[in-house]
Amino acid sequence: MESNGPPQSQDHGGETLSSNLPSGYDPDEPEIPVSRQLTMRREDSLAEAIPSGYAEDDTQPPVLRQRSGRNSSLSASLPDGYYDESDKASPIQMLFLVEPGFKTWLNILNGSIWGVLARRGLEALTTYNGSYLSGVVWANFAACVVMGMLVESHELWKITESELQSVKASLPLYVGAATGFCGTLSSFSSFILEMFYKSTNTEPTNFSYPNRAYGIMEFLAVGIVQVTVSLGGFYLGSDMLRFSDRRFPSMSLKTYQVLEWVSMVVGVVAYIVTIVLIAVKKSGSWRSWMFSVLFAPFGAWGRFYVSRWFNTRIKGFPLGTFIVNFSGTLLLSIFVVLSRGKTSTSQLVISTIACQILEGLSDGFCGGLTTVSTFAAELAGLIKSWHFYRYLIISIVASYAVTILIAGSYNWTRGFTTTVCS
Repeated sequence: MESNGPPQSQDHGGETLSSNLPSGYDPDEPEIPVSRQLTMRREDSLAEAIPSGYAEDDTQPPVLRQRSGRNSSLSASLPDGYYDESDKASPIQMLFLVEPGFKTWLNILNGSIWGVLARRGLEALTTYNGSYLSGVVWANFAACVVMGMLVESHELWKITESELQSVKASLPLYVGAATGFCGTLSSFSSFILEMFYKSTNTEPTNFSYPNRAYGIMEFLAVGIVQVTVSLGGFYLGSDMLRFSDRRFPSMSLKTYQVLEWVSMVVGVVAYIVTIVLIAVKKSGSWRSWMFSVLFAPFGAWGRFYVSRWFNTRIKGFPLGTFIVNFSGTLLLSIFVVLSRGKTSTSQLVISTIACQILEGLSDGFCGGLTTVSTFAAELAGLIKSWHFYRYLIISIVASYAVTILIAGSYNWTRGFTTTVCS
């Protein structure tokens, strides 16, 4: 059963979920900006604002430690659950024991559709001869900017939170924007594939490096640019809302409910149109875009649930995000081999429709399953801890290694060619 936040009539462990919210919770209380909390690092942490869950390390005080009887503002920004080691479950932890219903599913559906279309559009727009930065880095940057803005947005949701006795993290519309749109607009698997292509010089258009050792420079260049641009985008979005949040009017409950239903209806209609176009139109390069839309929601749903279950298992290491980023990169490596792999006489995939499906799985499912916006937000929460480097290095190195193992080994033994639908 869907609920916009914890329903007061919902019984859970002998008490209502609304009673599990802090007795001192007051949406009208002034919020402490996220960027300021990152600097202070005393009572709160950005962990609470990450839509795919987060577990803090020992160097940080518990995020849900109460100030004057209320949750910190960031805990209200965590749609996918929160880890609390205290003996008694925290209010936010109790809140997420309620399984998300159809409203959350459909808002994620809508967000993922527009996220994957925006990503592919930005990649096409920024990829041209002579471009300084091109490809998925622009989509990752944009997703991180929006994520930072969502995390810092408080005034907009204030009335809805008060009316529903809820937090924005449980609102389907917010989850659709943060988990659906931002998570799908960004793609960790595409970032790692770009790192692989550059470091091994296996892009469809090869370049003449002075020697193979220059691949190390390309590996570092892609990693440095992607990480710093994504983190910079997150801080930019956070600061933009920190300076302007109070100037936005608070959204009424009626307005929220209308927007929530509009989002669901638009998502369902767009998905049905996608299925119809795939069924009736048998040709056209745009079909790979439609297949991306077809598969993207499944990746986003999978990321949402894996993050809810695993992100809170290890302190200082968001295991759920690592699992989806690693597994999505592994799958993308397999799809790249299938779409570009040579055989002794031809290539593995010679059917245009099969090639378009593989492109849809690569950009849609893998792109929706993996995320940079959440990854950057988690790194921001660990910025003053050695766990920052542990999480960053393990995530990138492990994903790059599996790409080398699958795509690299096939390329060096059989070879790659261009796809039949390129």
